[in-house]
Amino acid sequence: MDIHLPSAPGHVSDVQPAEPFDAGQRLTYPGYPPEAIAFLGISTLHGIGFQTMVRLGGRDAIRAILQAADIRVFERGIAEAGGRMAATDLPADWSALRRVIWQQGIDTTSHLADAGIQFRFYGDPDFPRALADLPQKYRPLWVFYRGNIGLLNRPCVTVVGTREPTDAGEFLARYAVSCAREFDTPVVSGLAHGIDRIVHEWCLRIGLPTISVMGTGMLNTYPVRHTGLGNKIVETGGLLLSEYLPDQGPSAQNFVWRNRLQAALGRVVIPAEWARKSGTAHTVRFARRFKRPVFSLSPSGAPRAPEAGEGDTHFELPRDHTRFIEAVASAISINADSAAAVTQMDLFGDTP
Repeated sequence: MDIHLPSAPGHVSDVQPAEPFDAGQRLTYPGYPPEAIAFLGISTLHGIGFQTMVRLGGRDAIRAILQAADIRVFERGIAEAGGRMAATDLPADWSALRRVIWQQGIDTTSHLADAGIQFRFYGDPDFPRALADLPQKYRPLWVFYRGNIGLLNRPCVTVVGTREPTDAGEFLARYAVSCAREFDTPVVSGLAHGIDRIVHEWCLRIGLPTISVMGTGMLNTYPVRHTGLGNKIVETGGLLLSEYLPDQGPSAQNFVWRNRLQAALGRVVIPAEWARKSGTAHTVRFARRFKRPVFSLSPSGAPRAPEAGEGDTHFELPRDHTRFIEAVASAISINADSAAAVTQMDLFGDTP
């Protein structure tokens, strides 16, 4: 089976070939080659979820299972990947099954494209380099995204933290973001309650692009009340990113696994306020595994909670402000002398 990738049609739903996946077909949509449409179609079948698709594999695996053109090969491949499909869940023959896969893939792709959501397999030229370079065990096989994926070609800083911040934690989150602005460095966070929300909102206020790595599918923002925040991130030149299937809902396991991507995308990870036993602690552990420096913060002279986490390097502010700026500059390979000093007006006053 040869799959040709020509210029895109006007809309993916306008293209419904009589013989999908056959030699000679010429189908694509920006960001959705035939393998991606097939991937989405397979993922909608009963008994198949995110973990099954991960075990099944990426682009090459999708090609292989379709090239076999055999319903028994398909059923065996899905079962070996952990899918739980009953015989009654499948059409009677391969021709009928491929039509189901294609039509459901077309429908899903159309919905995603209308929402401005794009897709990349690992191995595509613009797949994020920071994720492509991860060890195979941690590397995502695909990503969905909305917004400016080109931001990931720039050095980024990850700022995360507790969902229940104190006043000090809120200050430290804004401080870290304002420091990143001095280097024009996009800031990565996770769109959750607490520190994540503060990080994204402060980026929007001071005109710094921000990136949210979601712990749900792109069509299922969690918490729902942050849907508008996600839209603003994209509208102002930022990026929403997820590896989960589009309609996937929240789960503790998914948020923990998502945290590895937050850690990987930043040249440095700054947990603004966090406890040693917390969701943020998973991000810190991933950062250390990927050899990203972790910088923790606290206000000068303020007592620290016994359970407070500590990074590879700890900074008390404002006492260690200069040392912190130099450390961030070193982590993102920028000369600290080229950045102006961060002032308290940046943190509390009106911004340009």
